[in-house]
Amino acid sequence: MSDNQKKNKWFTILKFIAAYLVAAWTFLQFVDWVLIRYEISPYWVDILLWAFIGIIPSIIIYLQHKERIHKRIFKLKEKILIPLNIILLSVGLYFGFGNSDLGATTKEINYTDEDGKAQTKTITKEEFRIGVPIYGFENLSENDSINWLRYGIGNLLAEDLSQNKSLSPDFEFFTETSTKIEESSLFNDFYIDGDYQKEDDKYVITVNKRKANNGKILKKNTFTGSNILTLIDDISVFVAENSGFVETKSLRYLDYPINEFMSDSLEAIKEYLNGNYSNAVRIDNEFALAYLKNAQRSLRLSKGKLEIKDLSDKAFKYRYKLPLQKQLEVYIQRNIAYENFDEAIEQVKLQLEVDPHNMFYNQILFSIYGETKQTENFLKSSERLFDIDRKPETGINLANAAMTNGNDDLLIDEIKKYEIISPNLKVFRLQPLLLKGNIEKAEDLLKEVNALFPNYKYRAQVYDSAVNYLKNNKLDIQQYKNFVGIYRSNFNEQVLTFWISNDRLIKFTKNQTMEALIPSGKNSAATGFINNTTYKYDLVYGDSGKPIGVRSHLYNYNNKLSFWYWKIDESITNAYEAFDEADLDKAEKLFTIAIQENPEHDYLKNNLQHITYVKEIGSDSLIQQHKRFAGNYGPRQFWVEDGKFFYKRKSEDIDLPKFEMLAINENTYMDLTRSNTLMKFIKDANGKIASSSIQYNMDEKKWMKSDSVQTTNYFLKDD
Repeated sequence: MSDNQKKNKWFTILKFIAAYLVAAWTFLQFVDWVLIRYEISPYWVDILLWAFIGIIPSIIIYLQHKERIHKRIFKLKEKILIPLNIILLSVGLYFGFGNSDLGATTKEINYTDEDGKAQTKTITKEEFRIGVPIYGFENLSENDSINWLRYGIGNLLAEDLSQNKSLSPDFEFFTETSTKIEESSLFNDFYIDGDYQKEDDKYVITVNKRKANNGKILKKNTFTGSNILTLIDDISVFVAENSGFVETKSLRYLDYPINEFMSDSLEAIKEYLNGNYSNAVRIDNEFALAYLKNAQRSLRLSKGKLEIKDLSDKAFKYRYKLPLQKQLEVYIQRNIAYENFDEAIEQVKLQLEVDPHNMFYNQILFSIYGETKQTENFLKSSERLFDIDRKPETGINLANAAMTNGNDDLLIDEIKKYEIISPNLKVFRLQPLLLKGNIEKAEDLLKEVNALFPNYKYRAQVYDSAVNYLKNNKLDIQQYKNFVGIYRSNFNEQVLTFWISNDRLIKFTKNQTMEALIPSGKNSAATGFINNTTYKYDLVYGDSGKPIGVRSHLYNYNNKLSFWYWKIDESITNAYEAFDEADLDKAEKLFTIAIQENPEHDYLKNNLQHITYVKEIGSDSLIQQHKRFAGNYGPRQFWVEDGKFFYKRKSEDIDLPKFEMLAINENTYMDLTRSNTLMKFIKDANGKIASSSIQYNMDEKKWMKSDSVQTTNYFLKDD
């Protein structure tokens, strides 16, 4: 064949390949339309695209020798290359898409509504939901009064978009472009940010949809109006329309206006976004979402059963203002508050089918796994959540789950996948390296992290101690068996449980999650991530030589907070069970035994004294005593409700819970929630009644009046 003939043949082949690609692309466009129209997995487009491209080598071979091949004359290279091309393409497609859902993009969920009627709802499968990272908005004006909108716009936008179950919005208050790109490009194709200003009485908000890996603006729009909440509704429509979501007849979501399911009051919403939920409901006492969020936070922090019930009841009262999904959160929260756990668990499992990204539902599930010590199920659920909702929060949760289950290598391998994009993720390798016993690698990594991220140094102290200790001591987790047991805070109702499993010490914080601890001293263990918050737990022994409690130290950016937890043995548990059942005779005997078994648990004497006093004075006289001390004492409120005595302190800065007070004598009450607090009612020189609190000092091991710069503990009763 002459050179000219060869050139003509290749030119013909190239024309055919070009026509082939155009036809393939046209076909793919048609397939894409069909998949969207009938809600079928979009992965078929990707599979067909790679199939069309991957088969090109075989097509070229065929076109080169088609005259001979038509005569069924094949040379050895063709017998090898064409089948090999098909096999390699098939293997590649299998590994690339073998785990992908190739069926419908939607699923039907059956549930029972509040009226007991069976309902069916079509929702988008979690795998096909579109991630929408939202970051801080820049204030272009010199008006400091609207600075809160830097995070407020993004927060409200995420809240509004969360009604659409085809989207997975997530707000983070990042303002640096490099950080936005680094964070969003890990798991998403685009992100949302923007700027705003106020001109006279009008807000001007510019919203950008940017490419995740370089920050380039893909879509931009400006919204102007006097009502910021109306603008948020308009912006959410713009974001949804430009996210790739396509509404169909079977796939529609109700979109409640922000001012209807949150509040009409901008000041109330501002307080809500700042986490000041009590202030928010003072401004708008029908702010259902603020009651719900406050109840959920109080549950996680174990602020007290009374407070959690009260907030849950108020959220339930105004639930009609919320979208359906939030109403279901209210039902679950209220069931948990009233300890209807079986019903709550069933509801959580159902709602995770509808909304698997919902962190409230997942936190409930992870808490259940912690209560029942199911480390393997914790890992499986965390992996599933991370697969369908890849973001830092679910990644941290997966890291905890992997370590509690002993899967340190899984965590290290997972981190390496993303380190190139986000180098600061290397800090997450520190704990699994220590748990694996790779002390030298952990020490080198810690030095590198301290050099690269000097602002982590304070929080890294707990791991400095761990590395120094493990360099000189063999990692033997059985040496920490004295940690094993249950510990209750003397400040609130929070409970810690320690046990040994998977060759490591595990801690579960009630209503929260499990964590693996790393030995950092003979009687110390550490946990936490140094880019966020770290913890150190010191086991404390009493005069008898047995553990009486743990000191918990929380390390923030540049300060440390310490808390005390009493160890709870079987004798104490039995005494409180009898007390909760109102069997005072039995409780009196059991508290006597508990005090003998735990002589340094001084607060137990208050329980025994209360029982003795109640039996001595009688219920009628006790109620009269309550009424005598009821009233307002400056910021303190005391009142009688259903024959019980309650206390709550008002504060403009933080949400303070409601406590039940139990009389231990004619003028002193113990706090049923805080074992370290007593409240005493005394008369001053003029005969006026005042309230004064007394707290147990663990260092001095005695009850002391506690006056500090931050808190005044003596208040006269208001006239």
